[in-house]
Amino acid sequence: MEQLRYIYTFIDKIKWWLLIAPLLVAGLVMFFTRHLELEYNVETTIYTGVISGYSIESEEAGVQNWNILNNTLANIINIITSKETLKDVGLKLYVQHMIHGDPKKDNTYIKASNYNKLISITPKDVLKLIDKTSEEKTLENLLAYEKTDPKNFIYGLLNWHHPHYSYEALSKITAKKLGNSDMLEITYSANDPGIAYNTLLILSKSYEAKYKEIQFGSTNNVIHYLEQELAKVSVELKNGEDSLTNYNIENRIINYDEQTKHIAAYDKDFELIYQDVLLRYNSSKALIGHLESQISENVKLIKNNSDFLNKLQAVSLYRTRIAEIEPFYTDSVLPRQRQIQLDQYKKDLKAAENDLRTVSSDISSQKYTKDGYPTSNFISQWIEELLKSEQASAELKVLNQRRTELDQKYLHFSPIGSTIKRKERSIDFLERSYLSILSSLNTARLRLKSLEMNSASLKVLNPPTYPLVSQPTKRKAMVLGAYVGSLIFILGLFLIKELFNRRLLDRLRTEHLTSNRVLLAYPGEGKLKNRIYRKSYEDTAIMLLGNNLLNYFETQKPNIINFISIDHDTQKNQIANGLSDYWNGLGLSAKNIDWKKDNVRYSKDYLLAKDLSALNVENTEDKEDVIILEFPPVKQNPIPKKLLQIANFNLILLDANKIWKESDQAIFNEIKRISGDTPVMICLTNADYKTVENITGIKPSASE
Repeated sequence: MEQLRYIYTFIDKIKWWLLIAPLLVAGLVMFFTRHLELEYNVETTIYTGVISGYSIESEEAGVQNWNILNNTLANIINIITSKETLKDVGLKLYVQHMIHGDPKKDNTYIKASNYNKLISITPKDVLKLIDKTSEEKTLENLLAYEKTDPKNFIYGLLNWHHPHYSYEALSKITAKKLGNSDMLEITYSANDPGIAYNTLLILSKSYEAKYKEIQFGSTNNVIHYLEQELAKVSVELKNGEDSLTNYNIENRIINYDEQTKHIAAYDKDFELIYQDVLLRYNSSKALIGHLESQISENVKLIKNNSDFLNKLQAVSLYRTRIAEIEPFYTDSVLPRQRQIQLDQYKKDLKAAENDLRTVSSDISSQKYTKDGYPTSNFISQWIEELLKSEQASAELKVLNQRRTELDQKYLHFSPIGSTIKRKERSIDFLERSYLSILSSLNTARLRLKSLEMNSASLKVLNPPTYPLVSQPTKRKAMVLGAYVGSLIFILGLFLIKELFNRRLLDRLRTEHLTSNRVLLAYPGEGKLKNRIYRKSYEDTAIMLLGNNLLNYFETQKPNIINFISIDHDTQKNQIANGLSDYWNGLGLSAKNIDWKKDNVRYSKDYLLAKDLSALNVENTEDKEDVIILEFPPVKQNPIPKKLLQIANFNLILLDANKIWKESDQAIFNEIKRISGDTPVMICLTNADYKTVENITGIKPSASE
């Protein structure tokens, strides 16, 4: 309860500050915000079609990749708020205002006041670049004029703090996704309805162009690169195929694998034929040698006969020609002319063999061999074997020629195989590269077509509308904030002052600082308007003090009341005189002993006094009911211990405006200690009337 009363007292003390100062601050804020600029808000909604729109890539994939979709939406938002897009919007907006602005009246592009400000800051050399007939030409002129230089107006217009064209101002453009949809809401506010409206109109076109430029640019570069690589690989593939074709023509290759199989099969058959012929040849040679040993004389005659030799040579010639023409393979088919020639050679061979037999029979002279056998049988047998030998010899000659040809074919075809395989590997690699590049090119073209479809779906669903009403201003909030802020500031300021203020001031603070009870508060001069009540406050305080002290009196005489002060000017004598007068008026005999008037002198008897007799004043012990004993300030003067202990009450008078120090507390504690069982309480002097009222509980009036 005491704390609540203290809080009430604290607030009551600063109530005028809390009432007047916040109202004054709020009034000043209202005055300075009377021309607060109005804000006009414009918004537009864009349908991107990224999520719900048709996409070739998504149709092929079958499943939508939400990371890619969210990333695409984020890219669109970043493009909208990018510095390059804002630059394009700022310059186009500036060109539009310079061409369509009117210095005398507002229009849907810009207010006249804003246009006049813009004209006033635009240099003359920039004004010359404005072509009133063409926004595009003017924009080209400004871009050519711009350069990275703080003194360049166009560069500064974008990078300074201009409220309409700078990056800082245009960065207030916000783009956000609407829920889980693929629509974007773009909002912007400015102090000019035309500027806010046209800013979003220009932005709607600029960001779409930037998006297409970025998306199509990278994809077109990829397509161009793949087309170049495809053309390059196509040429290399054609050259490789032409090289293989020419190589096959040069080496007479139709089907290398089949041709080599044919040669291998031919070589196998050739070996069989060759071994067969060689066997026949060797057999004939062995038999001929045996027969010649039996008919050696006849053989010599026959071999020396020129007619025989001619016939044998003719047989050998026909055998050779037949062996050259007659095919090795049974399934071979000869041309008709060659077949007729072969038949003729066989016919001639048969005639030559008959002639050879006739000649050999005529030449032989011996009829019998050494063993007695007829030579005719041996001669005919020898001739047959000789013919077989000639046939085998002719065939071996032809086979040896064929072997040489076969060896040449092996030498010819062996390097061709590795070369063809190398060329085929190169062609295969080029084909796979060609197909891979072609697949990538098709994917890139599908990507481009998908981007074109997505870009086509970037449509303004809710176009921006020209604002007719401004947004509610923050003036009320500013005024209210100023009022509340100043109220809290003042309250906090006085609270801090109160917390760090060690003046006694009132009852609660005094009891808190001194840790002792306050019995009474005695008024000081007070404020001018309250001085007429001073006598009434003083009488009320004296009456309350006198009544409270009566409770500490005893039957024996005299009852001693000690008035003690730590410093000077505590109204001690005034209160003591008033109190003695009050008691005398009640019929009590009261006397006030003032240390100044009653010549109380410091002496050994005084310092060691045990009763009032040591004060060297008239003995009043048996005459007076109450003695009020005033002591000098204890900071400079000692007080006898016994005089404090024999008293009925020790009243310490403290100035309410006094700053309570640690030394004061030490003196106060010492007085309480040496007082023993004698009650010690505080009387606040020079207190304000509110403090007196709080203690006395009575509000005196002037009539009293």
